[in-house]
Amino acid sequence: MTDEVQVRAEAPRSESPVVIEGFPGIGLIGNIASQYVVNKLEMDYLGAIDSRFFPPISVLVGGVAHMPVRIYEKPELGVVVVSSDIPVHPAASYDLARGIVSWAESIGSREMVCLAGITVMGDQQRVFGAATNREMLEKIRGEVEVFEFGTISGISGSVMNECLLRKMPAICLLGETHSMAPDPRAAVVTVKMLNTLYGLQVDTTDLEERAEEIELQMQKLADQVQSTSAEEVPGKRELQFPMYG
Repeated sequence: MTDEVQVRAEAPRSESPVVIEGFPGIGLIGNIASQYVVNKLEMDYLGAIDSRFFPPISVLVGGVAHMPVRIYEKPELGVVVVSSDIPVHPAASYDLARGIVSWAESIGSREMVCLAGITVMGDQQRVFGAATNREMLEKIRGEVEVFEFGTISGISGSVMNECLLRKMPAICLLGETHSMAPDPRAAVVTVKMLNTLYGLQVDTTDLEERAEEIELQMQKLADQVQSTSAEEVPGKRELQFPMYG
């Protein structure tokens, strides 16, 4: 952890858990998929991540305030999920990634999974994948389209780099989408890939049936975050949070 990023969470009960992170980015796939997994598995709330680099937002659910970046656990499955409702500006990604991976190391995580999106011109619904080492790449080869050449941007790219530096095994799953707009359907195939790789057995029926409704909800939240003034974030007045489509 760093002075700018604080993880305020209970220690998970799982030994050597898989840590999955899902932040808003292309298609909002990371946070749609991660929060859906949290809800369907009825995961236990462990705590939150806080930073002065985050926009000044409290997320309301049923009239109750929630932190925008939350940590959950399903001990029976050995899985911890970091789910965020706010985007991370590139200037803050390094500090946040270092804080997340440092915390993952401190709880004995065996590997990390980054959920993100990738824009591809076409009409398929694939999941692309990349890894920090050959062993992890072989784990996902045959299940995903290997992302042979290119870049992973945003917080997921920073987390992958931090894992690489710390020799923490990690993969990134990128749901294929066709625009920057919220894409629950791409989140569906991403969740199904988590099921395949980690045996989560998350039923995606609700997400498929409510895709249009979720698109509208997520776009509304994205617009609210987009309109938040960066001048209210101490020491980061130049930040504008352009990550939402």
